[in-house]
Order: sequence, then C-alpha cells, then structure tokens
Amino acid sequence: MEIGPTKLTRRTLIKAGASAIAFPTIISRASAQDAKQLHVGVYNSALGKLIQKEVIPKFEAEFKCRVFTIEGATLSNIAALRATRDTPRFSMMMMDDVGIPQAKQEGLIDKLDASKIPNLAKVYPRYLFEEDYGVGFSISSAAMFINPQVTKPLESYEQIFDAKYRKQILLNTPKNTQSVLMLIVATALTTGKPLKEAQYLVDSGWDKLAMLKPNVLTIYDSEAQVLQVAQGQATIGGIEYSKAIYPHTAKGMPIDMTFPKEGAFTGINSMTLVKNAPEPELACALINRILEPSVAKMLSEQTLSAPSVGGIDFKPETAKFLAYPDTKATDLGLFTPDWKFIVPRRGPWLERYNQVFTS
Repeated sequence: MEIGPTKLTRRTLIKAGASAIAFPTIISRASAQDAKQLHVGVYNSALGKLIQKEVIPKFEAEFKCRVFTIEGATLSNIAALRATRDTPRFSMMMMDDVGIPQAKQEGLIDKLDASKIPNLAKVYPRYLFEEDYGVGFSISSAAMFINPQVTKPLESYEQIFDAKYRKQILLNTPKNTQSVLMLIVATALTTGKPLKEAQYLVDSGWDKLAMLKPNVLTIYDSEAQVLQVAQGQATIGGIEYSKAIYPHTAKGMPIDMTFPKEGAFTGINSMTLVKNAPEPELACALINRILEPSVAKMLSEQTLSAPSVGGIDFKPETAKFLAYPDTKATDLGLFTPDWKFIVPRRGPWLERYNQVFTS
C-alpha cells in the first residue's frame, strides 16, 4: 500500500468550489431524479477500476440507485472520512486491513451487520477484522520475488544477506507498508522467533536489517521497477505483494514469487461500513454483492488476487497464482500482521529504517 492522493478518472467530476478535499463522482446509469444516491470509496488501482466497470453498473440497475465513487489509497480514503465526519457523505469505504484499526479507533466506521450482508458467513474468519468492523475481499501474498530462470526459490530469508548478492537486491521503499514486513523478517532471523511473534520484538532486528545494506542495489518506489529482476538488472526483490508480480508472470515474463520457510505475509483489500452512513442498507448490499462468489471469482481471475469467500473453483491456470483456498494460505505460512500494534509505532520505525539505508 502506497500513501497517495485521491485520483480522478474519466468517469469522474470535480465539484466546483470544493475547498479542502475534492470528491470525484461516477456518472450513474440510473436516470430517475429521485433515485437513492450511494457514495463509496474504492481503490485507485486496477481493482478499483474493475469494480467501477463490472460491478457498479449492474448494482445500480438492480437497486435503482446512483453510485458515486472516489478513488484513493487507504490513508486518503480515511482522510475523506475525517473530512466528512460532521456531515456524513460516504456509506461504504474501501481500505487495506492496515487502516481498519485506526478507522475504528477514530469512530469513522461501524460494525458490519451480518443480517444484511449474508455473504459474510462465507468469508474465512482470518479475513474479518476488528470484531467485524472490516472484511477483506481481495488477498495478495507478500514475500520476495525472483527471476526463476536464473535464481532458485529461496529456502530462507537468510539467503538474501549472503555476500554473493552484493548490489543485487531491490528493496521496497519505506513509503510502502511492505517495508515494515522486512523489519519483521530481520527480527525473526535474529531472535529465532516465528514472524507472528517477531513483530512484537523489532527492537532486536535493527542490526540484522543494517546487514542487508551492502546487498541493496536500489530502493524502488514503483511497481514497474520490479521488472528489473525479470530483465536481469537485479537478482531478488521484495518484500512485494503478489498482485504486483503475478500479472507479469501470467504474461510469460520471467518473474515469480518465492516463499521462504519462515513464511510470508498477506496484503488485504477490505471494505468497511461508514459510521452514520447516509445509505446503510445500500452500503451493506454493495458489500454483499462484492462478496458474492460469482463476483469474487471474476475479481480474482482479473487481478490474480485470492477471494476471501470459500467454495469457489478456479481453473488451474488461475489457481496456481492464488493463496486459495484457506488451507493453501496456511501451507504458504501466510499471516496477517497485528496492525493495531504496528501502526502507532510505524512512524518512528520508518524514520529509523530510512536512516539505516541512507546513512
């Protein structure tokens, strides 16, 4: 997840005279002047555009409503909720699992109503957050990536510290959430603890993390730069989300994820119900629609990210990229970091992280 501003698309309009934050809106197919209006926040990504194109128009037609969206990353979407707290505008907001504890603590979101979102019953428990204040719907794995034509899969994260990889590793920018995951890895290697326990002991991992510096070719901040590994300009990269790697793999490029024995992480696109939502019934209906197995399958096939609901069958050419079903996620050693613990500490950690690799 990269912290980014809200973006406009060709289907959006900026309200004239907007002062603090401009809220772009999708032009709806619904024509009735008195149609209910649903304002939601989606991701400024391929996933968000897919929902705008394939899910929302059918939803509008069925529920005879108009759906207006903003596009943003997690923190910009949370900022939009803060800006409209006193005059609630949004009813559903997408944000990564990392943002849900913060949004809940600030009173920006409400508990999901299972009676109005029946597809919640199909969601694997690991993808329900903060006592049902958020639900994941698109899951990526997060680990290292390699060019499988020249590099064998990593057996352990310890290998990336080997001197033979001097100036050969791409390291994800501290601006992205994934940088914290590398700190957890360094701590796990230092303490011998599993990743799940190491996240609470990161003060023990700084010296180990500093040992990686000689092997870092560059710190990248664009998904396009992952192709340096495919092109032979670097040997290993990470930690990165599979959704940034597998679309290239599927096109035949020599790049692939690798999952060391210590395990890997999850990156979870989620949905929340806004506190005091103007249209809570419609918001719940849209969340339920996105969790509908047929919709979840379509999104997964297009983005190569796993669904959160069980019981979906995929063709082998798609299934090989997905941490799905839940048993496969377990076999890969995927775990979701304790963002409620990490987020309040992330600022000082990243400041020190920057010092390690820029000093």
